[in-house]
Amino acid sequence: MTKEEKAGELLKKYLNNELDASGLQQVEDWYTTYEERKIAIDADKKALMKQQMFLRLQKKMHTEVRPAAFHLSIYSQWLKIAAVLLITPALALAIHAAFYQHKEKENSYAITTTASEKKKITLSDGSEILLGPSSKFIYPAKFNTALREVELEEGEAFFKIAHEEQRSFIVKTTDGLQTKVLGTSFTIRSFRAKRSIAIIVATGKVSVGNTHQVFGTLVKGQQISYDREHHRAEISYSPETMNTAIVFERTTLQAALHQLEYIYSIKIALSPSLYQLKCAASFNSRQKPAEILSILCSLHHLKFSSSEDQKTFKVYKMKK
Repeated sequence: MTKEEKAGELLKKYLNNELDASGLQQVEDWYTTYEERKIAIDADKKALMKQQMFLRLQKKMHTEVRPAAFHLSIYSQWLKIAAVLLITPALALAIHAAFYQHKEKENSYAITTTASEKKKITLSDGSEILLGPSSKFIYPAKFNTALREVELEEGEAFFKIAHEEQRSFIVKTTDGLQTKVLGTSFTIRSFRAKRSIAIIVATGKVSVGNTHQVFGTLVKGQQISYDREHHRAEISYSPETMNTAIVFERTTLQAALHQLEYIYSIKIALSPSLYQLKCAASFNSRQKPAEILSILCSLHHLKFSSSEDQKTFKVYKMKK
């Protein structure tokens, strides 16, 4: 861990009320001293002060810390620390992230299950999660406007994600692994007692990786196994058969076909004049896309054609 990262960890503990009285006093003295002096400092002295600050932080990392309450505003503390500790941009980002992680935790739910229990969770965007036994799942009360992000801290869960073109859905697991989708269904198994993490795709397309790289993009019927010990990922076809319901409730034909594209990893062309036709029907992912299209088209007296490999379709209006 770098000095900046250690400093970020210490300041994160400060923001979370996890330092003892001595530690609190030390951090607060740093900014109070510089704030009171208001002296112009040249570049050489600033560099020396940074070095001294990091040495103090590094030393503090090896001392015992105990929770202690304090009454100053967390956000005002963050502003003062960021302003007067002469911190580098990397450390400023660490403090910024620590503050917002603290706020996000206040608006999140943590759901756990016993060894013989399952729970169904419906998220604010309509996505559904079936949490398996001995599992823990963390999710926000409401997603932000740019991203949908949850965490499977332990166990197994089946995800059926509501499709949103503009907001990706990310599931974080241990070891920094991230599963990213737009709208699909899949299972994640991530038990700390086991050496590997497994992600199995029921429908749609799933991207798996971490902050450094993407290990692979999976489609229906594929799975990835991530080895925690050797940090390796292997993609294969899953021996498991997972099916899920596909439900359209007064959905526009454009939205319904778009959903089918993601579920089956296919392409469907549709004339703009047919976009707003409504669909109300239920299907299952074990059905082939041509079968579903046949039924949807019959509802509105439409026709469709397909490529030889059944990967590209075209829906059009019958000529009179």
